Parts: sequence; structure tokens; C-alpha cells
Amino acid sequence: MEQIKNKKDNSSLSANHYPAFIDSFKNRKMAHHFFLKARSVDISTGRWWIVLINEVDAQRLGIMPGDELKLEWDSKTTEVACDITKELIEPGEIGLFADILKQYHIKEGDLVKLSFAKRAPSLQAIYKKLFKKSLTYQEIKSIVNDIVSYRLNDIEIAFFIAPAFDEKNFSEKELYYLTKAIAETGEILDFGQKIVAVKHSAGGLPGNRITPIIVPIVASFGICIPKTSSRSITSAAGTADALETIMKVEFTTKEIYDLVKKNNSCMVWGGALKLAPADDRFIQITHSLGIEPYSKMVVSVMAKQVAMGVTHLIIDLPVEKTAKISDMETAKKIKEIFLRLSRRFHIKSEVVISKSNGPIGRGIGPALEMRDALRVLQQKDNRPFDLEAKSVKLAGKLLELTGKVKKNQGEKAALDSLISGMAFKKMIQIVEAQGGNTLLDSESLSLGKYIYEVRATNSGMIKSINSRNLVELCRVLGAPELKGSGIYLNKLVKENYKKGDVLFTLYSESDQRLSLALEVLEHLSIYSNS
Repeated sequence: MEQIKNKKDNSSLSANHYPAFIDSFKNRKMAHHFFLKARSVDISTGRWWIVLINEVDAQRLGIMPGDELKLEWDSKTTEVACDITKELIEPGEIGLFADILKQYHIKEGDLVKLSFAKRAPSLQAIYKKLFKKSLTYQEIKSIVNDIVSYRLNDIEIAFFIAPAFDEKNFSEKELYYLTKAIAETGEILDFGQKIVAVKHSAGGLPGNRITPIIVPIVASFGICIPKTSSRSITSAAGTADALETIMKVEFTTKEIYDLVKKNNSCMVWGGALKLAPADDRFIQITHSLGIEPYSKMVVSVMAKQVAMGVTHLIIDLPVEKTAKISDMETAKKIKEIFLRLSRRFHIKSEVVISKSNGPIGRGIGPALEMRDALRVLQQKDNRPFDLEAKSVKLAGKLLELTGKVKKNQGEKAALDSLISGMAFKKMIQIVEAQGGNTLLDSESLSLGKYIYEVRATNSGMIKSINSRNLVELCRVLGAPELKGSGIYLNKLVKENYKKGDVLFTLYSESDQRLSLALEVLEHLSIYSNS
């Protein structure tokens, strides 16, 4: 067996002896406690387990930067990691950032009790995985529990992520265990229906705002389709960002039950629920590391479907050279993982790999993408037909998968729902239930008032669109935070243009952001005609 060598004394540590390695980390601190007064620090860090300790207190108590502490107040307990400061807070105080104050509602001036946290029990399982040993369900569940309770810090989680999402090091059974554990450590919803249908897109392709079209189509057939969606992390808009331009998307679990009972459907932001909470930390850390392991993406999606009680699932895997999934070979591997996990959870699934030459739809950015979707639902003459075709195809497959329509009749049924107005009528019902304006029209959405048209300097045909550059420019314009900001693609791939034609239009809610975007545009290529 391969040995790990110690350069100083030339001794070795066998992988069979990892428990002894763990024992050396136990009892690293004395188990004493101390009290500090809560002080609000008006800074958001994006993480609600970071606190500040004054340097004087840190030296007095033997606290080092990054040390993990047990924080107790009002009979409540959590674990935090500490940073050290000289000036932001006074000795005798503990600085609580906006994130932790919002999460736990600790009041300014409250006396909190702190002690050194014990090492998380699940570290033993993480070390075991580092030595490429198989993990049991109980071991994986202990890791997920410690992630949710913040007993593991980001570095410790990163050590788990690295080997855990290596397909050569993590078995199919372990992926199943991890998916199950992530789902079971959060809320599990039960809509009391034999069929709970959902469509999920893997993402990474600009536009592609098919959810607001597919959900009302499927719901118009009386099928239960509760859809939770994400906000953008790196794209120009997440589905929840787009939907928020026309209605409320944040609801409690009870409110979601009421929405579904009323309309067989809802379209809400999943982050407002406690579904698969460990996944939020996985996403933050993989994003910080700049990686997106495909196994992790599948586990993330499936854990949320299990938590939602989904019985029938269509997965959309868009493939495009500058998108998240860039080649067919990778897409096929991801498809197989999805199908294998679906079978283990008894979810009837179909995975649709769709190869694209660029964005789906013409609007990129929350309001512009929502306008595209509404144009399809309202069957406007200027609707994006590629967005309509993809929505009809996937909605049709979901109708067939649930047995609502016969095989090979799904697309026709979905298109009939659009043409007859059934889908738009259902959309109005969803919007009304979620607090939106029922006098909804695609052309009434508010777009950024600062507009710039980019025109062609010659004639030709669009050969390709760089999705990454397109998204980067949209974010410079202010998307997704500024809902009316983004880009409208007047010309798509394989479309001809003449000198002076508008190629694409920039929208921003900020004059300064538009000016910055024009500067950035000098260094970014959106279209290619070669």
C-alpha cells in the first residue's frame, strides 16, 4: 500500500491508520467559556457564520483567526468562525455582521456566551474519504448534518468536495447516499398528489427562459407542477429573477401548499425555503473555487426534486460551446448519472440533450427574458420562435411522461394550449395568486431607460454568439440586480444583416453602467461572422 512520507523524520502513515491521524486533532482548546456583548457591524459578508473579535480579547483568550467558536444566546446555539480586528469593535464586544444578525435575530447589546467548539465528528469521515475509502450512508449523513449546522468551515467542506465529486473516487451508491442526505436534512414537501411533475434545466445558456412557458402549459392540463427556481449566481438572470418582474416569488412552505392547491402550480424562489440547505453551502464553495463538478450539479438538482416530492421529471441539458455544458460527450455522461439516480429514487425521468448555436430567445436579462416568455404565451407576432419551439417540445415530453396525453401527441397538445390561450389563462391565474397584476402584457414590462443600439458597420451573416461575453456585458449593465438591464439580440445566429442594421440593443437603469458597458464592448466580441 502506498505510504505518505514525512520529510522530517522519514516515518510513514498508512491509509489504514487514518483514525490515529484524526485523534491528534482532538482537544485542541481548553473547554472554558466567556461572555461578550453583541455589536452590529453594518457589513454583509455573504456568510452568516463569521464574527469579529477585538485583538485584545483574542490575545487574552487565546483565540486565533479562523478559530471555531460555539455561540450561545437566548437558549439558542450555533457555531461560528472568528476574524480578528484592532478597530472595528471595542474590547468586550463581539462584532456580528448583517448576515448573522438577519439569520438569528440577535439584538445589539445582547450578552452572548462563547466557548471553543469541539471538532466536528464528521471530520473523521472526511479524512476517510481523503484516503479513498468508501463512506456509509451514516457517515455521509453526518457530514451533511455538520455542514447544515455550520460545524464544518469552508476549508473543511472543500476537502470533502474535492474527492467527493470525482467520478473515479465517488461511487454511484455514494452519490445516492449524498443526494438522500442533502434532501433529508431539509424540508420534505408532500402535495398529496400521485403525480408531481417538474422540468429542470441545467443552465448555463443565456436566455432559455422556458419555465414560465412550460409550467402554465402543463398546469393547464390539471397536472400538479410546483416549480422552485434559483436566482442568478453567474448568469444575467435566474428564473426567479425574471419571474420577480411580474409577481412575488418568495413564499413560505404553507403558502406554497396553498398556491398549489389553488392552481395545481406555482413558480417560486427555492432559496426562501429550507429545501436541501446543505446545497447552498456547496454552491458557495464551488463557486468560490471556480469549479462546477458535474456530479455535484446532478446531486444538487436531484436532492431538490426529492425534497419537492417529484414523481415525473424532465431534465433539459443545453449544450453550447461557451455554456456550462460544452460538448455532447459530457452531456451524455451527465444524462446517465441523472437517469441512474432517478431510478434509485423511483422518479420517472427523461433527459433531453439539446444542442444550441447560442442563446435561446432574444432577451438577456430579467425583464427582457420575461418579455420573451410572455410574448410566446400571448402568441404575439414578434415572439421568439426558438424559445416557443423548445418550450413546446419539453412541455410535450412532460405531458407524455405523466400519461396525460398519448405518446407522440405531447407537442401538439402543448402547442394547442398556447394557441387556444389556455396556457396564458393559467399564467394569469398563477400571477394573481402570487400577488402580480392580472392586466399582464408583454409590452408593459419596465425596461432600463438608458438605451444604446449597436449597429452593423458592414453586411454579412451571424455565425456565432459568445455566450460568456454576452453574460459578462449584461452584468456590467446591471443585470440581474437591476431588473430592467440587459441586452436584446436583434440578430441571432444564421440571420443576415446589412450595414446600418441594429445587431443588438443595450438596456440599463444606470447611465454610468451603460457608459462602462460601451467601454467594455470595445474589448469583448459578442458576434462572429467568420
